[in-house]
Amino acid sequence: MTTRFSLAELADMLHEPVERVRQAVDTLAAAGQLTAESFMFGGRNWRIAPTDVKRIQDWLGVHQPDTHGVHERRRVVRKRVLPPAGSGQTAGEP
Repeated sequence: MTTRFSLAELADMLHEPVERVRQAVDTLAAAGQLTAESFMFGGRNWRIAPTDVKRIQDWLGVHQPDTHGVHERRRVVRKRVLPPAGSGQTAGEP
């Protein structure tokens, strides 16, 4: 019996997000580039044969996500709540 990998196992092995691996597998399957040893079952789950791992890895290498010039930054906004007028406190007091 041939060992087959799930998408999650393959994503862990390749250090890629599962959705990228799913995209690669779906694209290669649609193009007929996967062997018959890899198959879909249950409508969305894949069992990937070891012979197809290299094809998937090559596809991921060629189709890198476009992150050029994109920087993730958190924007922190400080909200200052002033006490209502006439409460007896000044704006600087807690």
